Amino acid sequence: MEPESVPPKNPHRWLELGVPLLSFGGAFVAILAGILNFTLDYHYPAIGCVIASAILAYLAWIRPKKDIVAISTPIYAFIFFLVPSDSSVGIVLQLLYATSLTILLIRLKRRFGNIAPLPGRVEDDGPLSGYIARVREAIPDVTSGIAADAGRVFIRFARGEYEVAAPLAGACYQELAKDEDTALAAAFAIIAAEAAQGGSGSAIPAGFRQFSDGQYASLFYPAPDNVDQEQVYATTLDNALLLLYAVSIVHAEGEQREQVRAFQMFAERIACLS
Repeated sequence: MEPESVPPKNPHRWLELGVPLLSFGGAFVAILAGILNFTLDYHYPAIGCVIASAILAYLAWIRPKKDIVAISTPIYAFIFFLVPSDSSVGIVLQLLYATSLTILLIRLKRRFGNIAPLPGRVEDDGPLSGYIARVREAIPDVTSGIAADAGRVFIRFARGEYEVAAPLAGACYQELAKDEDTALAAAFAIIAAEAAQGGSGSAIPAGFRQFSDGQYASLFYPAPDNVDQEQVYATTLDNALLLLYAVSIVHAEGEQREQVRAFQMFAERIACLS
């Protein structure tokens, strides 16, 4: 199977460029018409500001965090540019409005973050993002329910709520192990055992569960090549947590995926320990 091509980091770049180009472009058309003594109702070039407002509102709407100010700009464009006014005042208004839209676009990108990624896609480059893409191909058949449970276990563990994570992870393991002892089932079992002892990380369970050799293809870290049991256990636990995180990002539905994504820094810390 050939790997799916990675989408561009900012697929809406041309829309973002369209905000200043359309808004200022309309104003410059009106100015040029005045210089050439060409009679042109300023409402026509003002259409650029209206379209730019709609684009800005769209860019604000598709972000996980909504910017109400940017979303409401088409309303102001409708009010400003449908009210009859002197043409010179109208040009000044277009320039001021175009400047405001550009400032709002910059504010939107800096304060409200990136556009929400497509389901199952990774947001940026890096080892964790590459691993998520690998899990997407290696483990394609996970129900949204199991993926949601994987996300819940990961979140509970990240919060230190081990008394909740342990039974939930154990129940997921029992459900998956009925059919096949997969890497995902093993991950639930490993986390259930760790959470059951309070997530101490220092007390290694006797005869702790490990991944089989064939399961490391879908794990973040390769199989440890030493006999240090503490290192082996730490790697095993990190692999289990990262697998649950990746599975939930790839296969969980929108709201659950965003809840897990809020704990991305926790996953990145685990993925940067090597």
